[in-house]
Amino acid sequence: MPHYDRIIHGGRVLDPANDLDATMDVGISHGRIAAVEPELAPSDTNDWVDVSGQWVLPGFIDSHVHVAVSGEAGDRAIGYRQMAEAGVTTAIDFGGTMPGIIDGVRRRGAGLNIGGLYVLYPDVTVPGDDPGTDQLQDILHQALGQGSLGFKCMGGHSPLTPDATARAIEVCNQSTAYVALHCGTKATSSHLAGLREVPELVGNGRLHVAHVNAYCRGMVLDPMDECREAIDLLSRMGDQLVSEVHLAKPNGTSGHCEGDEVADRVTRNCLLMRGYPLTRTGLRQAMEEGYASVVAERGGRAVLLEGDDAVAEWEAAGTNAPVSFPVGLTDIAFNLSVARDQSGGFVVDAVATDGGYFPRNIAVPRTWAMVALGAITPLEMATKLSWNPSRMFGLLDKGHLSPGANADITVVDPTTGNPRMSLVAGEFAMLEGRSVATGGTLLVTPEGETAARNSGLGYQLVDLEQSKLYAGWR
Repeated sequence: MPHYDRIIHGGRVLDPANDLDATMDVGISHGRIAAVEPELAPSDTNDWVDVSGQWVLPGFIDSHVHVAVSGEAGDRAIGYRQMAEAGVTTAIDFGGTMPGIIDGVRRRGAGLNIGGLYVLYPDVTVPGDDPGTDQLQDILHQALGQGSLGFKCMGGHSPLTPDATARAIEVCNQSTAYVALHCGTKATSSHLAGLREVPELVGNGRLHVAHVNAYCRGMVLDPMDECREAIDLLSRMGDQLVSEVHLAKPNGTSGHCEGDEVADRVTRNCLLMRGYPLTRTGLRQAMEEGYASVVAERGGRAVLLEGDDAVAEWEAAGTNAPVSFPVGLTDIAFNLSVARDQSGGFVVDAVATDGGYFPRNIAVPRTWAMVALGAITPLEMATKLSWNPSRMFGLLDKGHLSPGANADITVVDPTTGNPRMSLVAGEFAMLEGRSVATGGTLLVTPEGETAARNSGLGYQLVDLEQSKLYAGWR
């Protein structure tokens, strides 16, 4: 009888958790890693997958995506397929609520592991911009019961007051629930000033700082000076913070206008950067002149529309359409990604995409490009894409290829950096750039187990006390 359900043969295995960089065979049984050996016998399996010359990484964990947002034009659930085709095996949705995630995974899932954070939108998911502690505790209890891992404060886009933001962080910390912040409150904005608020907001607590590079676009200081200050702040706060960077030039925001005014604060900042009026007319002009794009579905994929096509799509949606601006600075994202602390570890834990639905799911090839430049090693690529993200969220059986770990694997072409195939729990999610699976597995805390079971989807329990966010705290 075969010993393994599948053998991944002949790849260069990159497993930083086990300090392994060598040509190996990976044997998979019952959805888990059964063996990693220099040579396994072809007769020991009925499914011999030859990946000779390719890089075999623990599955790419995208620690910041957006799929489940409601209220805008388009079906964001197409993002699951886009993530699978980008080599993702696990993703944490920072953009919606768990019922929305469950609905999308049922309809258009791509076989991935999916966790989510409950987004605090003033007057939408939370009453007003200054909710009290009791209100936030009630909302957190409900969110965890629905299957969310915790809160995401959308400070840059639709902020709470500084006091309410601090309360949201504290409420999550007290409950050992995950908490992330798009920097900015009613007192600041989505730039360096918002990042500077973090120490006071966090106090002695813990926080995930989202897409650090988004606060280093030159709106307060020279971009490189902002980058250096961000590195210093993250280094000083040490274990209190986890963080990630995305490597794409296009951002993602909202084109929604209230009357003649642009509503979203990130969109307003993007217009300010090029001197456009912060009005519906100004945003339309930015589209007409090719600075602003509109995200739309074409042929089952999200694409960026420009010019007249963008304006038509945006107006047809009553301005409730996602938009994008080319504001990401490549040198800033690079410097943040490779920055080291005094111990030699990475200052910023992970490379994410901030993508999903937004067409910028390029973390794997862009991180590979840093390897090609000699800025990081192949093992460090796996650290940024797999190992560190697994620790951030307490996914202890992911991010490595130890026997008994989940058989989540991303195979990368080392000549191009593009993901060639991926497996989730030993089953193919993507082959040669094509999504081949459906459904998915929910990542929930014990409080969300009933909701996950009732969803009809598979699920896995997460112990956030074991996450980097909380491990060793208190």
